[in-house]
Amino acid sequence: MKWTHIIIHHSQSKDHDTLDWDNVRKWHLDNGWADIGYHYGIERIEGNYEVLKGRSLQLAGAHCKGMNKNGIGICLIGNYDIDFVDEKAYIKLAMLISDLRNIFKIPIENVKLHSEYSTKTCPGKNFDIRRVI
Repeated sequence: MKWTHIIIHHSQSKDHDTLDWDNVRKWHLDNGWADIGYHYGIERIEGNYEVLKGRSLQLAGAHCKGMNKNGIGICLIGNYDIDFVDEKAYIKLAMLISDLRNIFKIPIENVKLHSEYSTKTCPGKNFDIRRVI
C-alpha cells in the first residue's frame, strides 16, 4: 500500500473503560467485512488510553469510501457528537499521527476527518483537529 493520508473516525459508541475495540471488530465482521475496517483504534482501558491494532497495514482499509487504498484509518472509541474528547486521548492520537506521518512521509495537510469525505459528522462535532496536528 502507498499510504498518503490519515483519516480520523469515532465509533459513535460509549467508551466503557473496557475493551470495546473487540465489539467494533465484531460489528464489522457481523456486517460482512473481512475484518475491522480501521487500522488503529484508541480506547480508554482501565483508565489509560491505549493504541490498538486493527486491520493490517498490508491491507486496504474499509473505513472511508474513496480513501481506503491510501488512507490509514484511526478510530477513537467514543461518541464525540455528544461527549468531549479527553486530553489524554488527544495526546495519544497526536503521538500516533506523528509516528505514522514520519514513517510514511504523510504531509500534515493529509490528516483528514472522515466528515471531509462523507455527510457524517465523524469523528464528531466535539472533535478538534487542531489538537492533534
